[in-house]
Amino acid sequence: MIIPKNLFICWLAACTTLLAGLNPGVAAAADVTAYTENLPPLNYEQDGQLRGFSVELLQKMASEAGLTLDIQVMPWIRAYQTAQGDGDNLLFTLVRTPEREALFQWIGPVAKRQVYLFRLTSRSEILPRNLDEARRWRIGVVRESASTRLLMANGFELGRDLEPGQDDYMNMRKLQHGRIDMMLALDASAYFNLAKLGGAENDIVPALLVDGQSEYYIGASPRFSPAKLQRLQQAFAKLQRNGELAALRRRYFGS
Repeated sequence: MIIPKNLFICWLAACTTLLAGLNPGVAAAADVTAYTENLPPLNYEQDGQLRGFSVELLQKMASEAGLTLDIQVMPWIRAYQTAQGDGDNLLFTLVRTPEREALFQWIGPVAKRQVYLFRLTSRSEILPRNLDEARRWRIGVVRESASTRLLMANGFELGRDLEPGQDDYMNMRKLQHGRIDMMLALDASAYFNLAKLGGAENDIVPALLVDGQSEYYIGASPRFSPAKLQRLQQAFAKLQRNGELAALRRRYFGS
């Protein structure tokens, strides 16, 4: 029996729709894709779950805005580059700097930050009083981070003074094994990764405060939907007004 062409096409379309519905791997794309790195306690993966202050904040914002959200964790430099592409992309958590101003649309500030140069407690000879003196030692950094760029703006060079690593976890391993003299890190991230590697809190000490004035934001890609961005900004403002943002900050940062 010969099946008419138009009936065959309808049958094929119906089968395709049915198979897509039965296949759990086929799902509608999220309204927003957010890219981030492992930077505890702000954003990180643990036991296969996304955790952290900024993760919880963004999930609350998306829920309040009525938007579905897909969060992808990857090395910072890749997240930074991918988020600037086409689509409704977010990047978190990042510092708002003059060179980044036109690259993103901004939501926040979401949190304050303090970044230090950390050394092993046993390395008592490492006592920089300022950034000029810190150049005497090899420093582990995360490539393309705002803190790294701050050091480079003060005359530090990758490969000479600065040893780039994928993230704070890898740099903490290098510090423990003597491959670097100091590492540049957010205070909470340094102690979190130290504990994750089996170290004790008193194994490291801050050697120098590098930046205690900057704040963290969420960045939206240049072509991000204006309507979606407005909904997210309104959701953030509501979390500020109703005290949920302050409560989240207290839970993660104690203040």
